[in-house]
Order: sequence, then C-alpha cells, then structure tokens
Amino acid sequence: MNLGGGDLFFAVVAWVHGIAATAWVGGSIVFALVLRPASRIDPEAMQRVIGPITAVYREIVDIAVITILISGILLTLDRLTSHRADAVYVSVLAVKIALALGMFYLVWVLRKSPPGSGPRTGIAGKLSWLLGYNAIVALGLIVFFLADLLTAIFQANLRAS
Repeated sequence: MNLGGGDLFFAVVAWVHGIAATAWVGGSIVFALVLRPASRIDPEAMQRVIGPITAVYREIVDIAVITILISGILLTLDRLTSHRADAVYVSVLAVKIALALGMFYLVWVLRKSPPGSGPRTGIAGKLSWLLGYNAIVALGLIVFFLADLLTAIFQANLRAS
C-alpha cells in the first residue's frame, strides 16, 4: 500500500473531523444524560458547578464547530471530486450536511436563550424538551451513523471500480 502525501493529509483531516464531532456529541450526551438529571436532583449543588462546566464546554463546542466546518468542507470537496461519489453517496452526504447544519442552528438558538428559560409545562414544554439539547444528541447520533454509511458506500464504490 502506497500512501501519498495527499492521502495522509486527508486521513489526518478525517481524524480531526471525527475527534471534533466526538467531543461535541459526547459532551452533549453528558449534559443530556448526566448533568441535567443531576441538576433536578440537587439544583443548589449543581448551580455552583454547572456554570464553570458550561463555560468550558462552550469553548469546546466553539472549537469543535469551527473544526467540523473546515474539515467537513475539505473532506466534501475531496470526495465529490472523486468519480467514486455516486448519486447515493451525494444524497446521503446531503442529508448528513443538512442535519449537521440543523445542529449548528440549534446550538445558536439555544445560546441566545438564558439557561433554564423557556416553558417547562404543557405542549410547549414537551416541544422544548424535543427540540433542545436532546435534539442535538439525537441528530449527532444520526450524523455519526450517516458518516459510517458514507464510508461504506465509498468503499463499496472503490471495490466496484
């Protein structure tokens, strides 16, 4: 196997892309499944620690989003200029990009509202539960699956050629 400089570059770009996505989605899982439930159990204790945790996590998300955007553009251009990116690949990639943009939008919207704001009861409360940080986790997990699906499609197209 001969790995050229361009191949090595894109392997590093893909690795950085994956690490950034893992940091973002993994951190969102911790917030959704650990920190938010803990804050309901002991709100006063969590109030003292959640601020510093949120500040650090916000920086991680900012770095991850910038990294994902830059590396994603590079990877997309590399794959779309290949003759192995067929209509199925492009369709799945379009869905993945749309969901990732939805995640970016959710983060932007959620940051504009103060913590703990928004309705907590009724239909509006259920929608905020569905469309808040839980949606970021769900979308992130779907995006991870689509990334693996894209790899499988691309490799199948490699074998077929």
